[in-house]
Amino acid sequence: MKADQECQHLSNENARLRQQLDILLSQLRSNEATLRALQHLELEILGCTHLGELLRCLMMTTPRTLGLHAASLLLIPPAVEVAALLDNGDCPKGVTIGLPDGLPSTVFDRITLGDYQPYHRVWFPLSRPPQTVALMPLRRGRVQLGWYALGGDDQRFTPDQSTDFLARMAVIMSTCLDNVINHVRLEQMALSDPLTGLDNRRAFDRRLAEKVAQAERYTRSFTGLLLDIDHFKPINDTYGHPFGDRALVAVAQALKRAMRTSDVVARIGGEEFALLLDETRHNAVANTANRLRQAIIAAGATLSVRELTLTASLGVAYRRPGETGDVLMARADAALYQAKQTGRNRIVFAAKH
Repeated sequence: MKADQECQHLSNENARLRQQLDILLSQLRSNEATLRALQHLELEILGCTHLGELLRCLMMTTPRTLGLHAASLLLIPPAVEVAALLDNGDCPKGVTIGLPDGLPSTVFDRITLGDYQPYHRVWFPLSRPPQTVALMPLRRGRVQLGWYALGGDDQRFTPDQSTDFLARMAVIMSTCLDNVINHVRLEQMALSDPLTGLDNRRAFDRRLAEKVAQAERYTRSFTGLLLDIDHFKPINDTYGHPFGDRALVAVAQALKRAMRTSDVVARIGGEEFALLLDETRHNAVANTANRLRQAIIAAGATLSVRELTLTASLGVAYRRPGETGDVLMARADAALYQAKQTGRNRIVFAAKH
């Protein structure tokens, strides 16, 4: 009888130990799966080479992988590269630039975990308020890049939790964010005219090819313009090259102000500029071209040289169906040559057909 009881006791203990072992194995498998998911997330973040790609990873992939319902990225100025994405509509929701007034400074200098607070609405203006929030400062060395926030439910983040994993993620995010922003800046330097800040010829050729591809895909057209400042060499000879540079900068700024953000403006030579307009109605294009010509005259007036009148000649060509970018701009160049040969300070349109 006693032996039977001992045997039953051992059997029950064995069953209990097996149950505990099954629980531990299940937790181990769950932890392994979580670790693999986190490692995959880190590799995905580290693998982002473009700014838009990284921002989408931070705003969508990261909260989904972590089982959270909200993420927010608040960047401090200057973040012109991100601002450009916002202007183009290529930036995911939840990314903002600039810190609002009235936020407690204590949330900015360290990782903070805890319940949802009223000021968290700054981080989550477009989603339902999370029950708990994790705020992570993003720094690169001593440079503050911004703050990343994650929102969860069911007391996901509590003040007594370890922040080692979040600290690691913040370092990875900061490094990647700084790297891709620097990559954008290097690309912009390679595609920008150093004097005026406009697109250079290389950038213009790229944008022209994109416009042609879009026109073919969507069966629509656009207009190419070439603009040349009249008698620019005598200006350099008379007033010196530093003054000529000032004149070019003034012209570039005038052109940029006169154009829409969807249009393309580039400096492709010494005093020659190329422009692409989505507009193809003759009256609208003529009005734009004349506005550009008048803008050049106004820019010259800002140079404070009484005897100098700055003018420009323009050649305009509407893209024909099936026409390459090179052929389009060659027709605009021929129209520009005609404008210069017939008196300058005028606009000549290439034949449509």
